[in-house]
Amino acid sequence: MPKEMSESEALASAQKFSERYVDRGPYEFFPEKEVVQEVQKGLAENHRLEGYRYCP
Repeated sequence: MPKEMSESEALASAQKFSERYVDRGPYEFFPEKEVVQEVQKGLAENHRLEGYRYCP
């Protein structure tokens, strides 16, 4: 059963996760911020509903 969390908590968690991922590796975010935000929203929704940050 996924942990109960609000949409804003899930989004903040997904943003923090993706920022750390980029900082730790040889990666960078896609240049269009809107695309990055949509992916982060998808990660957050999957984390909230499924319990895992599956790629959207």
